[in-house]
Amino acid sequence: MYIDECRERSRFESKGSFVLNGVTIPYNTVCEDNFFMADDGTPLGTLFSYSYFRSDVEDNSTRPVLFGYNGGPGCGSLWVHMGLFGPKRVKLDNELKLPTVPPFELEDNPHCLLDICDIVMVDPIGTGFGRLFNEAKRAEIYDTDEDIRHFAMFIDQWLTRYGRHNSPVLLAGESYGTGRSALLVNELIGGGPTKAETMGISVSGIMLLGSTFYDKVPVEKAVLDLYTMAATYQYHRPEGLPERDEFLKAAEEFSDGEYLMALHKGDAMTKEEKLAVAEKLAYFTGVSVKYIMSHNLRIDMREFMHLLLEDREEIVGFYDGRYTWPENYALKDTNVIADDPAMGQYTPAFQAAFALMCKELNITFDRSSKGLSHHVNMAWNRKFKTAPAMALGLAMRRNPALRVFFASGMYDLCTTAGMSKYLAHHSNLDLNRVMRGIYPSGHMAYLGEESAQLLAKDMRKFFTEAIEGKRAW
Repeated sequence: MYIDECRERSRFESKGSFVLNGVTIPYNTVCEDNFFMADDGTPLGTLFSYSYFRSDVEDNSTRPVLFGYNGGPGCGSLWVHMGLFGPKRVKLDNELKLPTVPPFELEDNPHCLLDICDIVMVDPIGTGFGRLFNEAKRAEIYDTDEDIRHFAMFIDQWLTRYGRHNSPVLLAGESYGTGRSALLVNELIGGGPTKAETMGISVSGIMLLGSTFYDKVPVEKAVLDLYTMAATYQYHRPEGLPERDEFLKAAEEFSDGEYLMALHKGDAMTKEEKLAVAEKLAYFTGVSVKYIMSHNLRIDMREFMHLLLEDREEIVGFYDGRYTWPENYALKDTNVIADDPAMGQYTPAFQAAFALMCKELNITFDRSSKGLSHHVNMAWNRKFKTAPAMALGLAMRRNPALRVFFASGMYDLCTTAGMSKYLAHHSNLDLNRVMRGIYPSGHMAYLGEESAQLLAKDMRKFFTEAIEGKRAW
């Protein structure tokens, strides 16, 4: 791409409205490139943003603004944009029986927060509509700490551009975006690891959807995964088991107590003690005692996907354990994300819905938008100078008004509810300002109306109280 072409800054404006609880809410939008430059003045790349402003507000100088994004790394924002935060969303009559070919439709989003805050969706450099101009700078751009610095610079510039430095700031990240949020909130207030600048931008509330802080934790992963395995087992084979909540409560008590202690004891257990634990694990997961005993009381999540419905010759989804497709050992997975029973089925609907939304947003260029760029994902430097858990704890200590919401899908085998619970309890956070929720869906906990309604209710309560400065939990 020529430098002159790179320097062209795309900007699109539109007007729209949607109905929320019987009230028509009008809005203006600005979708635009946000440039980042090298020291020599040449453009490195652009972060692309989609800004929704409620247009019947006379003075928005103190109106809250929410910045939302996905993860990957390498993921555009279309998932949370078209599933949770945008005023329009993809229409899905039955999330478990999705069409995989057009036509698809949009509908008004009954859970959108545009009535209480303006909304900005963000595509990082090289994702979605964001662009990387100089491939020689990949290592510089696709880096955990640099990603946070660019995000912080963007937010600061956006607040300046639109006169919103007196607006309460809210963050919402999904998957890898949760660790991004933990690092970002510390960078914004002035505690970043790489630069001396102090922006002094405080955040009122952070929503972490499907938490992963991409750092090793000093606890057995098998313990953290058990709750999700039990939920997925009970969903597919409920016969003879207690009802869901009772079953999951018992599974959580077992994982936090007897199971954790058994793994701690290891070979100090007698064969009889080990067998007793294996039988309880089999009860909660549906995996055979033989497998559990031969794997030292541990069940690998990737193997669980194939073991649970082995007799039906089906695999369950990594991103949502409710989804299945046929097991076929002649077909070798070439992509661990795309070749997944869940992601493989709902991706076409979200991509098509985003294309429809672009028409409403008056985005007229022919730039392609990718839901996830594996080119970016594989190039990413996942090292960091400050761990996300540490950064979040530092930011919460520095900002006594900051509140954090850990939200998880109970059928998410990727970023499990157990990991979310662990991070909430082991990041040196003030638990009086921490909220947790588990919802009957998968990695995208807004998928399916039952889960979406429960999540939206808690999300609205959390952000409203974060804006108002209340401590209600």
